[in-house]
Amino acid sequence: MATEITKGELYVSDKSGNDQDGDGSQQKPFKTPLKAVMFAGKEPFPTIYVDSQKEGERWAVISKTQMKNTKKAFNREQMKNDAKDKKEAEDGERREKNLEEAKKISIEMDPSLPDPVLVRLSHFSLFLLAK
Repeated sequence: MATEITKGELYVSDKSGNDQDGDGSQQKPFKTPLKAVMFAGKEPFPTIYVDSQKEGERWAVISKTQMKNTKKAFNREQMKNDAKDKKEAEDGERREKNLEEAKKISIEMDPSLPDPVLVRLSHFSLFLLAK
């Protein structure tokens, strides 16, 4: 196999992989198959190679069961992200609407009420008795 990552190959290693810094190559593999699938983005997914269980082999193609479980996890993540994006968009619209409604509110003095009187709290009881 070539040391350069080709378009149809991603590498995953539980031992030496890293989901934050990995790029899917043999030198910098991902730690989890889910991260590799998320890196690919959409179907058809490239061939994913994982640590081989056989003596003398470094890489082996991911098993169908593991790939199936990874696809399910990927679909769940996509649904979560879509729901999150939708909720953020709705929240943004609601905030904009509330802001527009708040701009329409104006505070004015009611002329039918008596003029306000300045009273200190320490003299409040005297003020009430005077009324």
